[in-house]
Amino acid sequence: MDVTNEGTPMTNQSERIWVRSCQKPTAKLSPAKSIDFIGGNQGNLLYQFSTYRALVRDDVELETISYGKFAKGAVEERAEWINSECDRLVLPLSSSFRLQNMKNLDLWADLVERLTIPVTVVGIGAQLRLEDVRNDTYLPSRVTGIIASAEEIEQHEAAARRFVAAVLDRSASIGVRGEISKRYLQHLGFPADRIDAIGCPSLFTWGPDFQMPERDIRLNRKSKISLSFDHRIEESAQLLDQTITDYRRSTVYMQEKLGAQMVITGEDTRPDWDGDERFPVRTSHRTFAKHRMVYYPTAWSWIRHLEDADFSLGPRLHGTVAATLAGTSAHLLVHDSRTLEIADHHHLPHTLTDDLGTVRSAADLATRQDYTAFNASYRELFGRFTTFLERNSLRSAYDDPGAALEAFDASVEPAARAAGVVSAQGVPSSARERAGALVRRIRS
Repeated sequence: MDVTNEGTPMTNQSERIWVRSCQKPTAKLSPAKSIDFIGGNQGNLLYQFSTYRALVRDDVELETISYGKFAKGAVEERAEWINSECDRLVLPLSSSFRLQNMKNLDLWADLVERLTIPVTVVGIGAQLRLEDVRNDTYLPSRVTGIIASAEEIEQHEAAARRFVAAVLDRSASIGVRGEISKRYLQHLGFPADRIDAIGCPSLFTWGPDFQMPERDIRLNRKSKISLSFDHRIEESAQLLDQTITDYRRSTVYMQEKLGAQMVITGEDTRPDWDGDERFPVRTSHRTFAKHRMVYYPTAWSWIRHLEDADFSLGPRLHGTVAATLAGTSAHLLVHDSRTLEIADHHHLPHTLTDDLGTVRSAADLATRQDYTAFNASYRELFGRFTTFLERNSLRSAYDDPGAALEAFDASVEPAARAAGVVSAQGVPSSARERAGALVRRIRS
């Protein structure tokens, strides 16, 4: 099948489209079970579910293919199964061009090279150090900023070339997160006209008309601040610790698996960790005993939880995205190419971690919040995203919204109401919030 130019022609027949995802968007798993189906980090669900929602149409049979079914078992059998049961495969990906993902790139290429159906990659990106972005060099790194030997980088680039080439043999173009990732693929030898910079699909979850509220953020000691953190980003420790001290109603959202597991079980999940104690990594951290660590078992309930926050802050990209989707003002701490290119592409309020020395408190960052550029550019950027889908013969749900999209939104509502868990008690957050409201009514 030759789909290297402009995809396959659109037809009026119902297509069977599979979207790779950690779990189904409608899943409502228990907190303990959910952490095994987030791909290590709940942020994965946001870009996977948003891609899925963008493809919900009355004339499409849309399903998910799990990580396990995509990657486990004999590759020949998986390829035969996908080719026979699916008309089109969609792969929402994130920072997949990173050092520790080299093995997966080869495994994915093994499969894609055997597929005879169109394959569309949505939102893939490179992970580089900020200094490499400044110097226009392309050395894939880890979050810690560690890069590999020249031999390892050569092997990584070979794996990346192989995967991208396999995808482009089965699609019109590849969708990357931004201009940095586009330049990275050009560095690997791919032509610019086959690479579309589309941003992160998670920020397009609510369709073409989404806008962030324009309001001044004035924090006080009673303000509810939702914090994300990454214990590998040492420059953020002071601001995180200061915010926890200054704002007693601030909470830490535990979006990655080990942190969420600690909240759920009440047991340490990194007993040998010896990093900066200001990070809430252990049960001995002051936020744990004071019930200020939080986890919600679904992406939809995470977003809904953040609707109640006054402000969100941290280095986790999808922590910022979740707050944005909730309509809550959020400030991203940019520490690598991933966070920088999404902040730049979508005009998200942000500060480089290199510049945190001049930041006295969360209130300083709150005064910098400005969504003028985000709102002004949103529809154009959304259009680039849907144009990419169309270029690859994927019709957007938003072109002609039908009953299927309305039914989908109704189907995820139970998951959006899923109760969260707070540290030290394991009591569902929704129950605690209802109890607090009852006490306030009695006292009044």
